[in-house]
Amino acid sequence: MRVARLYSVPNTPDRPRVAGPERRHRIADYLAGGTTIGRGHGPAVLHTDGLWLWPERFVDEVLHEGLAPEPDLLASIHAHGFRAPAPAADDRLTEEALRAWRAGPPSEPRRLVTYFVRIDDETTPERPLSLLRRTVTPAGGVTDEAVWRDLAWHPTNAFISLRIDDELREIEPAQAAAVLDRWCASWHAEALSRSAAP
Repeated sequence: MRVARLYSVPNTPDRPRVAGPERRHRIADYLAGGTTIGRGHGPAVLHTDGLWLWPERFVDEVLHEGLAPEPDLLASIHAHGFRAPAPAADDRLTEEALRAWRAGPPSEPRRLVTYFVRIDDETTPERPLSLLRRTVTPAGGVTDEAVWRDLAWHPTNAFISLRIDDELREIEPAQAAAVLDRWCASWHAEALSRSAAP
């Protein structure tokens, strides 16, 4: 059983964001499902689908802040059609879940991540044209990515194809997270407004 990564900094730029209200609810329904390890509700309550183990607090984080679990768990949620399998709650499952919880999530792969914003004369680092990151692995592999409207990181060639009036500026991870949080809140509000329109 794999423990979902517990982000030590809740709004790290590596944590996926979800703006769409319907998608937030579908992910939250999955996270509230599965089999409960523990009693009632609260910080000590865990959920499992038999493959993954996560804390109940993930439900509120995705619903209210748009902070989703790590990409591998999100992919599993999508693969299950947003319906969490619920393995039989028995002593074996509880023991396996608690052993996994004590061991914690797998360690993160070593990599160097640098964040950048693309700005021009009419934008600022806080409200940039785009948000980029460059990831370097210990083996020397380099991946360049940009955030798209779905708030996911996608491959980009923006580092080599700047417009003449654009500037790339390196920013701190906290600044990148703030940009993501601002976009997530703004696009969530837009989606709510569209769904409320007659």
